[in-house]
Amino acid sequence: MITSLRNPRITEARRLTRRRERRAIGRTTIEGPFLLQEAIAARVVVHEVFATPDDHVAERLSDEAGVTVCHVSADVLKSLATSVNPRGPIAVITVPDNHEVIRVDSIVLWDIADPGNAGTMIRTAAAFGFQVLATADTVDLWSPKVVRAAVGGHFRTNTVAGLAPTLDPLTAAGLTTMVATADGTHVGEVNLGQTGPVALIIGNEAHGLPAAIVEAEEVVKIALPMPGGSESLNAAVAGGILMYLRLAQRDTN
Repeated sequence: MITSLRNPRITEARRLTRRRERRAIGRTTIEGPFLLQEAIAARVVVHEVFATPDDHVAERLSDEAGVTVCHVSADVLKSLATSVNPRGPIAVITVPDNHEVIRVDSIVLWDIADPGNAGTMIRTAAAFGFQVLATADTVDLWSPKVVRAAVGGHFRTNTVAGLAPTLDPLTAAGLTTMVATADGTHVGEVNLGQTGPVALIIGNEAHGLPAAIVEAEEVVKIALPMPGGSESLNAAVAGGILMYLRLAQRDTN
């Protein structure tokens, strides 16, 4: 059993808490039995599984993944986690190599900064059958915090990160681009189902979307009614509403 925080296997895994290291190595960490089970079901490569000796679920999942569980002390396990009260196992996995924007309904995370928002939108997109696209300045989609917030959504939908901050990748894929903005057409007057695959663009929490994107000729502007008088909605909430409306109207057309 590994009890030292300086053990090479532990320090190597701990490096993956940093975005630069994740991108350089192409790996990330996931926490808990549910996420590990989801990764295995999605045939994601599992490199390491760290767990305390009494974690029998980790033993079974390690067998399914084809790796030998690495027993660690509770302190070592906590050092590998990004949550306050981690539940093992903690596994190191390969980040799926997705680069192609598919011509399907998509949610676009445009410079989204909050891991919780990003993870929530990935979770919602997976539930509603949407692809997830993200610009280069969006929080790392495969950071442990985002993966935890997505509750397995990463393993049930296509995610493409690092897109240039232009509409070109979306229009090139044949997607109709749409944004939510206060001066858009009331969503009740827009039939979101009468079009081919769409790209619903959600802007940065503090700054929204660049004016050049919002005002682009090919972009459909939609306004969500807020009779309660609020200025704006949380980014993940707005994304979830738009995805649901698109799904509901698409299925009735």
